[in-house]
Amino acid sequence: MAFPMTAGAAPLTGSLGSGSFDSGSLSGSLGSSGFWGSLAPDENQTYEELDPTSGTLIATNGFQVGRDGFKFENWSDPTPEHPRGLTPQSMQTLYGDEICARVVNGECALTATGQALQADLDDFLSGGHCYGFATASGLFATGVVVKGDYLGPGTTVFENDPTDRLDGLISRYAVTQFSSPTTDGTTKNSVSETLGKLRAAWARGDDYVLGVYGEPGGHALTPIALRDLGKGKTGIVVYDNNFPGVEKMVVTDPGANTWYYTAMLNPSTPAYLFVGSPENRMDLAELKPSTQVQECPTCVDGDASVLVLVKDNSTNADGTVVDSDFEVQRPGGGDVPGLEVRPLLNNTRAALLSVPAATAFEINLVGATAGATADFDISLYGEGWFNEMDSIALRPGDSATVSVDQSQRKLSLTGSTVLEPETLFAAEQADWSVSTKSRGLRLQPGSTLSVERDANGDLVYGLVGGAESGSLLMGVKRTDAVGDRVVKTNGPVALPAGAEASVPVNVWDGVSPLAVRVLGVGVDVLYPMNS
Repeated sequence: MAFPMTAGAAPLTGSLGSGSFDSGSLSGSLGSSGFWGSLAPDENQTYEELDPTSGTLIATNGFQVGRDGFKFENWSDPTPEHPRGLTPQSMQTLYGDEICARVVNGECALTATGQALQADLDDFLSGGHCYGFATASGLFATGVVVKGDYLGPGTTVFENDPTDRLDGLISRYAVTQFSSPTTDGTTKNSVSETLGKLRAAWARGDDYVLGVYGEPGGHALTPIALRDLGKGKTGIVVYDNNFPGVEKMVVTDPGANTWYYTAMLNPSTPAYLFVGSPENRMDLAELKPSTQVQECPTCVDGDASVLVLVKDNSTNADGTVVDSDFEVQRPGGGDVPGLEVRPLLNNTRAALLSVPAATAFEINLVGATAGATADFDISLYGEGWFNEMDSIALRPGDSATVSVDQSQRKLSLTGSTVLEPETLFAAEQADWSVSTKSRGLRLQPGSTLSVERDANGDLVYGLVGGAESGSLLMGVKRTDAVGDRVVKTNGPVALPAGAEASVPVNVWDGVSPLAVRVLGVGVDVLYPMNS
């Protein structure tokens, strides 16, 4: 899962499925073999979980899991104990006032693009909050964040139960891994570099978040001590937010530049094994950048690159993941210049990619060879806009392609089976923003649905290929300094093959009438939209 929206982060090198992180093309699995499937453990090796008090203490930062760690464990989806996710106010602390359409009595009302971004980030947090736990505990321990602002008077971190305010802090820090400056302070390191940086940070009263990657995804830990295990090996003692009140250990071999760790990603999954190599290095993320205002991936004047999130939401009946596949390439095949992969520290079955502006590309999606139906969501984040195609359901053997044109204002979808996608397109101007949703279209095999923000700012839906007409329901929401206005079609909008349905969202003031116009050979129909 990145949704980083990482600006300036170095691309991760190494193989991914049949592709390469730095080759410009990408192919890989989002299923049981893992997005990091080529980094699977060596079946000829044993990976014993060691007692974290093994060996001889080399260095420590003084962190105590029963004092400085949280008494409650990492969570994924909302629960009665952890009911909240991100809020407009936490989005404002993340990205500043530019994410707000208006601020009334100190309360932020998000822009249309901000609302879409919040929904995606909340969805991302369903894969766990480990990065937020590791960051918050480290910031409390180093004194960067004042405990009295979030904890009970005179209490330690461990003595506090979950609260709305504390959960909000953890959630906020969990999604900073998407953006600069947090991503700028994150590096991949050899084992020797990792050990050296930890000792140096502890000597100056600082610390890092330790990120490990393996077959199941990524996980964030709080490093607290180093121990000499003999035979050239060093243990990194950690606080793992999935195991409150106990220490765990990452076993490293600096000479071979390898490491391993046994843990679970979040409470809803069984234990996993993480195995490192010279290609699969550990991350060290500086703590302080997470406290700063982050670069907004969907705001005007943000990073010019486009972030692409590919996610499969499905699971098999027995709870195992669906082994679906995807590939990102230039239209018709070949490398995408400047393509980068942004590693994610949680258990969401997702891939976050960065593509340069003004670059055409396509995402080829393939259902699993067996098992349940895959459920793909595709999100694009650009400077002042957000485009999304969701609910792309592919049974075993089915395939689909999402194409993005060079302007990156147009998305097209075609597949080998009937598809019923949902779309969300949002864009913002200087003092207002607008989002448009659609659903209900049954896209036939061989037909293509396109959605485009044209040069005039109109949103244009097109259906080409095949002879069968389609229909869809549409809604538009405008957000500005005055308030929100929502209109929708009274019923389905008929879209004949070869026709286009356009909505002039860019000139709608939220007060005057708005209608969908369907125009094609022998067709010119208006569909009024009402509140």
